[in-house]
Amino acid sequence: CSRLSTAFSSLPKQASSSPSLPQPRHDMKRNFDSMLLSASPPTITEPSDGGAIVTNSIAWSSDEPSKASFSLSLKPEKCLEGDGTFRQWFCFSAGNLPTGPSSTLNFTIEDAGSSTFSDWNGYNVCCTSDMKNWTRITSTSFSSDTGKLTWNIVDNATPILTFAYFPTYSLERQDQLIHEACQTTHCQHKILGQSMDKRPLHALVFNKHVAVSNPKVVWVQHRQHPGEVSASWFADGVVERLLAMSSTSPPSPLLTKAIVIVVPNVNPDGGVRGHLRTNAVGANLNRCWGRLHGIDECPGQTDPPAPEVEAMIKGMREVGGPDVMLDIHQDEEKPYVFISKTPLGVPSCTPALRALRENFHEVLRRRNKDFETPGKVVPVGYPEPQPGKANLNICSAAVAEAFPGCLSMTMEHPYKGNDNGGTKDAEGFRIEQCVQLGKDTIDAVEEVLPHLIDR
Repeated sequence: CSRLSTAFSSLPKQASSSPSLPQPRHDMKRNFDSMLLSASPPTITEPSDGGAIVTNSIAWSSDEPSKASFSLSLKPEKCLEGDGTFRQWFCFSAGNLPTGPSSTLNFTIEDAGSSTFSDWNGYNVCCTSDMKNWTRITSTSFSSDTGKLTWNIVDNATPILTFAYFPTYSLERQDQLIHEACQTTHCQHKILGQSMDKRPLHALVFNKHVAVSNPKVVWVQHRQHPGEVSASWFADGVVERLLAMSSTSPPSPLLTKAIVIVVPNVNPDGGVRGHLRTNAVGANLNRCWGRLHGIDECPGQTDPPAPEVEAMIKGMREVGGPDVMLDIHQDEEKPYVFISKTPLGVPSCTPALRALRENFHEVLRRRNKDFETPGKVVPVGYPEPQPGKANLNICSAAVAEAFPGCLSMTMEHPYKGNDNGGTKDAEGFRIEQCVQLGKDTIDAVEEVLPHLIDR
């Protein structure tokens, strides 16, 4: 050991290959005031699920940090019909916002007047500070002359706010709805197919209490147009009512005499992308249903066909076609709930089916205060097509013609508020109204069940 010690001590010393570490400086002061606590420029970001906006500019100065102005534009989405784009849906978060007394935030969507549906009169922007509770910004104003949609917030209380065309409903929340429903054991879970981006197309099937040999089939589907988000909140009400009906003893007549199939989201890809009307590649799914009748060239169709619609068609055929089909949508300009007259124009429409439809309308009018209460806005809904001239590329018409006798309906909800309902309802269609409408619609289906046409 002594020899080794002597030998190594005589070797020349080598420079260390490791970099020397800086010595701590005990006199260094951390400047929190400049790094974290001083006012920072406001930001605009798009949420990963449903975000869509174009930021033109943000006006803000550290010399006047209590004020900020945001110039924005609608984000175009690809579509395979019309002029090749839709522009309507928006969802974004504004961060680093001035807060406190005298703080002022001004927002402008510069091109609202050239959006796909350009009548923004009576519309109020939706806002949330916690992603749970949504309010309407009643300072919202639209100028038909400039095409600008503007709103402002004074005495702002929180440094981050999220704004949207309608209160958002995420895929995470959808998954929660499906899991919670299935935990009750009152329904089955089926995957009907996959979207263009390989997302599952879920269905909840309520068939465990059927007590007849030839049950009716009720099919309720939501969000073919992904930015029509009221449909998802409506689905919450539908599922809640069906679970309640399943829990009674004995179960409700609807569930003993019918199979109810609920598709929460036909177009998950479009929803994640922040689209109003199209799927991942620009297909308007509610113009892709002509394949039920061998119509290969459809406005908005994809090539190959949209897998989302193909999955719905396959599912309907497997159960022999629905006896009631509800396709839930949202209208950008009309301030009330209504059901489209389009299926009345299919070649197979009969007086009996027309009477059944009117019966359903009367039942739902009685049960729900928001259904078909147009006030000053007339006529209700869209014009009825000429006999035999309905567009069979549209879902409700295609289903009505493919399965004669089916009460096939497109239900439209508003984004705007209804002046007939008082001050609160006039601000804009609310989540709780969507949920209640879903419950009341299922009750209405149960009431007309004895009158459905045998197919």
